[in-house]
Amino acid sequence: MNCLTCFLGGSSPNGFRTHFGEMISDTDYRTYIIKGGPGTGKSSLMKRLAEAFPDEEKEVYFCSSDPDSIDAVIFRERKVIFVDGTAPHTFDPDYPGAVQQILDLGACWDASALRKSKKEIISTTAEYLQYHARCRRFITALAAVTSDTCNIGRLALNEQKLDGFIDRLAKKVLPKKKEPEEGKTVFRQLSALTPKGYLTNIPEDYAVYLLNDSFYAGSEIFLRRFADIAVTHGYEVSISLCTLYGEETFEHLLIPELKIAFMTADPINSLSIAAKQPVNFRRFYDKNIIRSRKTRIKFNETAAENLLDEAVGSLVSAKAEHDKLEQFYIKAVDFDSVNRICYGMISEIRSL
Repeated sequence: MNCLTCFLGGSSPNGFRTHFGEMISDTDYRTYIIKGGPGTGKSSLMKRLAEAFPDEEKEVYFCSSDPDSIDAVIFRERKVIFVDGTAPHTFDPDYPGAVQQILDLGACWDASALRKSKKEIISTTAEYLQYHARCRRFITALAAVTSDTCNIGRLALNEQKLDGFIDRLAKKVLPKKKEPEEGKTVFRQLSALTPKGYLTNIPEDYAVYLLNDSFYAGSEIFLRRFADIAVTHGYEVSISLCTLYGEETFEHLLIPELKIAFMTADPINSLSIAAKQPVNFRRFYDKNIIRSRKTRIKFNETAAENLLDEAVGSLVSAKAEHDKLEQFYIKAVDFDSVNRICYGMISEIRSL
């Protein structure tokens, strides 16, 4: 089975950030946007759909607020997408019926039963949203201190030396194509902040180049420039962003055709994996500049660690409130009706 696992998106200082809307807008795909409240079976439905086609190429997208829950499934060969279209990643059809279709699990609940719990649902939802707002405040502070370290990294970075390394590595790992195709960039979220910490999905069967970078700047520039070179050579490049910053920051890069991954290991993700080739980015920084700002860097690193812990704690509390919400809906949902919808979707996919 060829299955890439990702997150649908991730928390950022400005709320939930995702590029999945670009996939939904692809008119070559048939997209089912699933609507329904918490606990109505959206994730379970998509899990069953994925399991019904075990040998097919697909992408499974997990929820950063609950990494055990599925937010989307893409069947590449059949060109079908299923995605949770509820907040915080609200999606609606661009071309209703023709390209995208609403799959409404709300039709399977007893609204009168939910109205009996109206006050509890409203108050629990308010608590849930407050914890996410608290998480965003910690992420905003986290972005400030890591950006300060990144600015030091930019000041100390020997870009000429880094450019030479990028050019040599590109010649080594990017074969020239006899008939070059038009390359492109897409987005796949491999890492995200979750109630279980900052998690990263490691792509299976990929040769991984691990970019060890304590100062952020060099690895981000490497990924941007290497992506440009790969696209120029006619390759599709998958970019994974670190959403914990105000601006889009490259964190990982995949070249699916070559089964090559470039993954950053930094103080935020603390990534430690077996790699085809580890790259120590300290060699691209001026040691004297780094040394002269050692105290400032250490302060930022400690502050970032504490802020990250508080952000994770907020997500843990938010998930607890979400679990309470699920219980109200689970009691009100007719899951036999949800199962019939699932069987219908499996039959429809098989017919494509």
